[in-house]
Amino acid sequence: MAKKIKPGDLGTAIQAELTIYHKGVTERLNAAGRKAIKKLVKLTKATAPVGERGAYRDSITSKEIDAGNGNKLFTWGAGGKEGRLTHLLVKGHATKDGGRTKSDPFLENALAEVLPEYEEDAEEAAIP
Repeated sequence: MAKKIKPGDLGTAIQAELTIYHKGVTERLNAAGRKAIKKLVKLTKATAPVGERGAYRDSITSKEIDAGNGNKLFTWGAGGKEGRLTHLLVKGHATKDGGRTKSDPFLENALAEVLPEYEEDAEEAAIP
């Protein structure tokens, strides 16, 4: 049975329904982002180059940041001193003898695998 709403209360009723819809979409988008960042960290840890100690691979992590209004922001990174290596590993760099190291697209490959699935999940999140 449908609720009866007085014409003067229509704006309040619409706002209440949109708030409920917004909360649901936000929760589903946050869940999709959390799932995607966990998969990205797992993939990059598995495919990142291993140095002498493997410290870079161990330093890969993610962070969840409150972006306000219930929204979350998810970031990927490598912590500590090892975090400075990401750009050098992905793009390559000059060596002491004047040569260059080979770039390692481990991050791009992981993103290529994770992003399509995340985009699909995000589109589905908008549909109630």
